[in-house]
Amino acid sequence: MLCGMDLARPDVEGIVIRTWRTDDQRRAAEGAVNTWRSRPWPADCLTRAVLLGADGQLVLHYEQWSSHQLGYRLVHAEPAEATAPEVLIVSFGVSKVARQRRLVDVMRAHVTPGTYLHASTDGTGVLAWTTRDTWRELDELPWVERLSSQRFHPHAELAHSSAATARSA
Repeated sequence: MLCGMDLARPDVEGIVIRTWRTDDQRRAAEGAVNTWRSRPWPADCLTRAVLLGADGQLVLHYEQWSSHQLGYRLVHAEPAEATAPEVLIVSFGVSKVARQRRLVDVMRAHVTPGTYLHASTDGTGVLAWTTRDTWRELDELPWVERLSSQRFHPHAELAHSSAATARSA
């Protein structure tokens, strides 16, 4: 969980995840939150969260939608009993949809509590939202490419019905 956000929410059909690098991480994050609070949301956007990269430059947006979106879909959830103070986002790339399914199966065998596996809708990757990287052996597989591994700290989360009362860290 992130600040109470349910990553395994059953009404979520699509997930949009975006990251960008900035020189003023907090200002960029607050700008996003203020924009979300001040503008009407699409009816099918359920939640939005922003996380700050431990490197001081990355900002991550995580959005849950009740409609199918180009981006990701949750394919496995292993909830933790407690909320973690930080999250590790590990991203892997593959070249074929069949390999994406195989990669998800391999990753499922090594998940720890607090891990949520997301498959890209284009079939080219898998993103793990987790507390521990338990997939070092994947770096040895010729058909898998580790794209990134970054730590993030929760900053703010808004739900569609409570955009005006967002929780900020």
